[in-house]
Amino acid sequence: MWNIKYILTSILAVIFSFVVHEFSHWICGEFLGYEMKMTLNTVYPALKAYDTQADYMLISAVGPIITLIQTVVFFLLINNSKNLYLFPFLFTSFYLQLLSGVMNFSKPNDLGRISSYFDLGLFTIPILVIILHTFLLYRAINLNQIRKKMIWITVFYVILFSSIWILGNQFFKIILI
Repeated sequence: MWNIKYILTSILAVIFSFVVHEFSHWICGEFLGYEMKMTLNTVYPALKAYDTQADYMLISAVGPIITLIQTVVFFLLINNSKNLYLFPFLFTSFYLQLLSGVMNFSKPNDLGRISSYFDLGLFTIPILVIILHTFLLYRAINLNQIRKKMIWITVFYVILFSSIWILGNQFFKIILI
């Protein structure tokens, strides 16, 4: 899977996953009446504050819900079509939730904030969601007999391209919307 088609598919999977996740936060905030700003990896109200904590939690929840839906959809697509070029989309959604869960150690992310809001501790909901993503990823790998080499190549591409995406956001602060 070192071919250009797989590399481009992996790039597309990373861009798709980040944009869909962040856009879902943006659209929810706009729907609730906020003027929202969206960068490559963040969404926030233009006035820098939410009216209520409940609004903030709802906007926070939408991104991970959409990412979970992405995982389920690509799990089903891969299993039904046996098209392994879809694997980067499944892996990227898993990776985004795993990375988000780990990043809770430095600053609470979407699911960490929600878990804390409901007094469940910072890691309870993130761990449960990561377990669900891991289960679907593991099942897809086993059902489709995806080889270790392909998995490691996908890991490499997704980490590389998502790191570039995240660093691009930190250094250039590109506002998409």
